[in-house]
Amino acid sequence: MPNFAYEAAGPDGGIARGVVDAPNRSAAVERILALGRTPVRVVEQSGAALSAAPGSVGFFPHWGQTQERLTLLQEFSILLRAGLSVERSLVAMQGLTNKPRTKATIQNLLEGLRGGEPLSTAMRRTDALFPESLRKLVVAGEASGRLPEVMARLSTAHARNKELSDRAVSALIYPALLVVVMFAVLVMIFTVVLPGLEPLFAQSGAALPWPAALLLGISHFLSAFGYWLAFALVGALAAGLYALRQPGVQFAIDRWATGSRLLLNLPRHYQAAQFCRNLAMLLDGGLPLNRALDAAQAAITNGYIRQRLSKVVETVKHGRTLKAALEASDVFPRVTVEFAAVGEETGRLGPMLGEAADILDRDVQTKLDRMSALLLPAVTIFLGIVVAIIMSGVVSGILAANDMAL
Repeated sequence: MPNFAYEAAGPDGGIARGVVDAPNRSAAVERILALGRTPVRVVEQSGAALSAAPGSVGFFPHWGQTQERLTLLQEFSILLRAGLSVERSLVAMQGLTNKPRTKATIQNLLEGLRGGEPLSTAMRRTDALFPESLRKLVVAGEASGRLPEVMARLSTAHARNKELSDRAVSALIYPALLVVVMFAVLVMIFTVVLPGLEPLFAQSGAALPWPAALLLGISHFLSAFGYWLAFALVGALAAGLYALRQPGVQFAIDRWATGSRLLLNLPRHYQAAQFCRNLAMLLDGGLPLNRALDAAQAAITNGYIRQRLSKVVETVKHGRTLKAALEASDVFPRVTVEFAAVGEETGRLGPMLGEAADILDRDVQTKLDRMSALLLPAVTIFLGIVVAIIMSGVVSGILAANDMAL
């Protein structure tokens, strides 16, 4: 049974500390109340905590959590803006859903709140559903007393992000299907069609053209080592998935993506839009620039950019302007620096950063649409070239065999 360390106020107003055994946090609170004390803080000490340890990495990503997170944020923001308390909003959300996993998530949040934890701390009990970056923004909302507004902006930002990711996935579905079907056709050609034509090709002897000889060589290789090759590909895929979950590999990929022109600066502009929007939200919520920068920097998902922004935070803390700090970091587009400068000069830093975020979002959407429009023709042309090469080899072998027969 888990152990819960607590701090509780006694009848005389003094603070007592102790440990109780209970199946969950709510039961621990009830036991403390039964002792005639009012719990102030209750923390689970058991190693069987509901949340994963920070920095733990699973083999596969958590599927389906983006939509669940978005739904919870949207419902939460609506109920909070309607005037309900945090706990009452969670109870209402629990009645709105019929999904067992979502109900369990909300119950975990409720247990944390009833145990004396703030919402941002209770969110740690929901595993990877609410990442550290999101929790830091919630902390800022709680500190500024504008949690409903922060939750509303978080839900809007997550909805925008999901729209972009859904658009990218939709653009990749058809090309991916073409590649899968083409791969299946190639396997059939090299394992079924070419072995059947090999007796015909053998009639040409040494006169077999090199394209046909190359195709036959590939067919023989697949016949001899095809299963081993399949096992190797599956192993490489599994190893790649695991490697992508490692912090060092993720940081290297983030650094490459940030500076790569092949991606049309999409990662840089996307992260800049998120940073500007989060910083604007926090500044409008009443936080000072230093604390807002800390929270906005932690919310960046790109590890390389987040590392560079840590220098921005330190520079601003030492009295430099945000414009100078961003310019020295050389990590964001110029529009971010210029809009920050205008905002500092006019005293409207939050609104100007929001405008910069809107501009960057439109730029990301435009570039993503262009990449999507170019991807399908590029894949089609590539597959057409592959088919043409294979057909030229097959036809040249058949023609050579016919020449020998004549």
